[in-house]
Amino acid sequence: MQTRPIYLVDAFTRVALRGNPAGVMPHARGLDEEQMLAIAREVNASETAFVLPSREADFRIRFFTPAQEVPSCGHALVAALTVLEDLGEIRVTGEFARVQIETGVGVLPADLVRTPEGIRVDLTQDAPAFRPCTVAEDRVLEALGADEDDLRTDLPLELAYTGLWHLMVPLTTTEALDGLLPDFRALAALSEELGVLTVHVFVEGENGYHCRDFSPAAGIDEDPVTGTASGALGAYLVRHRAAAPATPLRVVQGEACARPGEVRVVVQGTPGRPERVVVGGHAVVSLRGHLRLGDLG
Repeated sequence: MQTRPIYLVDAFTRVALRGNPAGVMPHARGLDEEQMLAIAREVNASETAFVLPSREADFRIRFFTPAQEVPSCGHALVAALTVLEDLGEIRVTGEFARVQIETGVGVLPADLVRTPEGIRVDLTQDAPAFRPCTVAEDRVLEALGADEDDLRTDLPLELAYTGLWHLMVPLTTTEALDGLLPDFRALAALSEELGVLTVHVFVEGENGYHCRDFSPAAGIDEDPVTGTASGALGAYLVRHRAAAPATPLRVVQGEACARPGEVRVVVQGTPGRPERVVVGGHAVVSLRGHLRLGDLG
């Protein structure tokens, strides 16, 4: 019976069993979409990354939730590049190595940076884009289990994109963030109506931005730490002059899931005009094994 190596990797953390777990199959050549989706359901992480050959870049990577393929995924890409470096398929001979990755949103550059804490993966995301939120505030708050007083009035509900669409929801306090009682069925309906993958809720604290991210429409009620949503948040903050361009932002997430992690976000551009978004973080391989494919071939 054929087997293939597969990994479980905790992304956006330097400590195993924290951060956001992603499946990684580093040698996925020959598998079709149905097989990849079946493997993603078996792994049952929020996303599983499948590494394939590419004619346009160094690697092609496809991303699957247990329910569907998504065009890009920050934490699973960090996880996949960490595995490829661990296997010696990417070599960091100096301070950093740059690779080109073919994804569902195009070819994106990624840097593997040597730091005192180990290799950090920095991902350049797709160009920022924004759309207005077309549903009423009270409906969003009801779906989240939040009160009207919990919502910041100086920042809007808005859809933000740096590879995937997210609804940005700014709250006033960490108590409001921790006290959310989401209705996942309502959030899934809301996400499908707006055409977003996740509802990203955040609050500004003294040591960075604390976030929670809900994606029930994609089969994941709450994602611990999300790279694409963190990048979209950084672009949103620069767009609304709530953060300065070129200044690293610390995004903390996963505390509500008992899997804390941290994302480094840098947005280039000018105040009010975000242009280039880079998210970065470390990852830890927590599980190595072989998957028996059986009838999948």
